[in-house]
Amino acid sequence: MNDAAIEAGVAAEAAASRKEAKYADIDSHYVFEPIAVETLGVFNSSARLLLNELGKRISANSSETRETNFLFQHASVLVQRFNILLHDTAWTELSYPHRFL
Repeated sequence: MNDAAIEAGVAAEAAASRKEAKYADIDSHYVFEPIAVETLGVFNSSARLLLNELGKRISANSSETRETNFLFQHASVLVQRFNILLHDTAWTELSYPHRFL
């Protein structure tokens, strides 16, 4: 059985590892941090650390203690919107295949 079917987060960690390998040669002037989110909202560990740190820094400047929660909520909404887009595109391709030729 696939490990992703047994434990939440396995697919996100695998996707993050693939992204790290893909961008391993990126210029050292940039900091690359992979962010991978599973369909049901599980983030890879480094993305959780990044969003937590960003949330703390934003909170320190804005005096809004919920900034970390807002970041995670916003990312989750983006995943949901993208999933809807993929779903709609798939059904459109099935219903109107001539549009995609």
